[in-house]
Amino acid sequence: MTRRFFGVRWWLGAAFAVVAALSTAIVVSQYSSRSEDALRTNGEQQAVAAAFDAAIQLQSTPVAVVARQHGLQLAVYDSLGHFVSGKPSPLDRPALETSRYSGSTSDGRVFVVGVPLRGGGTLVARDIRTDVQAAIGILNDQALRAGVIAGLIGVAVGLLLAQLIALRLRRLSSAAEAIALGNFETPLHYRFRDEFGALAQSFERMRRQLRRSFRRLEGERDRLRMLLERLHEGVVTVDEQLVVRFANAEARRMLGGRLAEGDPLPDPWEGFSLREFASALFDSDGKLTQAHVRPDEERAVAVVGIPAQPETEDVMIVLDDLTEEERRELAEREFVSNAAHELRTPLTTIIGAVEVLQSGAKDDDAERDRFLAHISREAERLARLARALLTLARSHAGQERPRADFVDLAALLHDVADDVRAAPGVEVEVEAADDLDAYLNRDLLEQAVRNLAENAAKHTRTGRIVLRAYEMGTTVRVEVEDTGVGMTAETQRHVFDRFYRGQDRDAGGFGLGLAIVRQAVRSLDGRVELDSAPGKGTLVRIELERVRVRGEVTV
Repeated sequence: MTRRFFGVRWWLGAAFAVVAALSTAIVVSQYSSRSEDALRTNGEQQAVAAAFDAAIQLQSTPVAVVARQHGLQLAVYDSLGHFVSGKPSPLDRPALETSRYSGSTSDGRVFVVGVPLRGGGTLVARDIRTDVQAAIGILNDQALRAGVIAGLIGVAVGLLLAQLIALRLRRLSSAAEAIALGNFETPLHYRFRDEFGALAQSFERMRRQLRRSFRRLEGERDRLRMLLERLHEGVVTVDEQLVVRFANAEARRMLGGRLAEGDPLPDPWEGFSLREFASALFDSDGKLTQAHVRPDEERAVAVVGIPAQPETEDVMIVLDDLTEEERRELAEREFVSNAAHELRTPLTTIIGAVEVLQSGAKDDDAERDRFLAHISREAERLARLARALLTLARSHAGQERPRADFVDLAALLHDVADDVRAAPGVEVEVEAADDLDAYLNRDLLEQAVRNLAENAAKHTRTGRIVLRAYEMGTTVRVEVEDTGVGMTAETQRHVFDRFYRGQDRDAGGFGLGLAIVRQAVRSLDGRVELDSAPGKGTLVRIELERVRVRGEVTV
């Protein structure tokens, strides 16, 4: 329930009014009482003097004559209080109860004086003073009027003073409210060197000091914001309602682009709720919380939650994109695996040739030249393999794009065909136009075709193996087709996976050949398609849609 607000101007004005009214009432009462007492005293003195003169004259003059001469009403009573002569009145009774008496009525109109007579008895004189009555009435009326006027003036002056005090208090309150809202630019003026002026001066010093402090804090905040904007990690702060208070550029990129202060915290990843992660930070015991998130097969994100501190109300979430790091680590691992797999065949050939030469073939000129030619050819193949594997690793790690040049596809396919060791009776054929030149990285394409051809030779016992290249619209296609044993549907689903060796395939390899093919084709911005069936052979097609042929750039 909201308590009603009473402004200081009202209760302070009421206090001034009460004080003014009480003071006026006391002053008027004292003044009126003293003035009335003075009038009564003067009237009584005159009445007493006239009564004593009348008592002296009564010794020789009748009562009625004396009453007319002095303008009094006279009554003579004996010593027992019995009326003797004159004009009696109920007002005479107090005068008969004491030897001497003087008094008056409440309105001051009649003054009664009792005087003892010689020989016994009492003379009671009544002096009718309408002038004193009128004076007392006028005095009371004027005093009341003056009291009312003085009271109203006191109330007005009290309200005015209360308004002035309340106005100065409102100025101080407005200044304090502005400071509380963060406005430190409006100065607070003070004109009078009183307590309010001293308080206003203190407020003004506090405002200037707070302005300097907040300007320093704003500078530090801007520098911190610039630092956070340049971080490679994403930083997000949210309040208890999961509303974003700050997000740097990296956080906006990782959480889906536009993310401004005041926006709700998004939930961008399936399988991991960032909002639930942030909510749990408000209930934690002050410890850091970490999570590892994989939004998809290619990306990885480390999420670190920093709970709210006692002096803050927001929690902080730090997002670290591990995609590039994991990609580099994966590329390094795959490079080692690929190198071990691809270098095995030429190294085996070279080692075998060296052993044959050392066993005596070096003494035969023809044999020596033949094996040296093997060694030279395999050494060149090793050099090409090394270049292809390094190019593949760098492309996979995102460090550089493969270098491209115009490549004679027919010559490339013939080079691969010459090195294929097919089974006896299996023909290795090349189908490609002599003028088909494509702009691409030779080492990567040769590595992919060579692996496909060796894989075809490994699983083809009769028939033929065809290496084919042709242009189809804006696409360059390179195909390796065989009449081998083919593949089951299950094998086709996993044949390009690393280290996969199907039960219907030769188990002597490492399961890397076709995985390297897919990786090399991806680096060439192409795709691999496979068509196979058990006992009907296999066709592998490499689609290179972004590759230019020489004819496209010929003037």
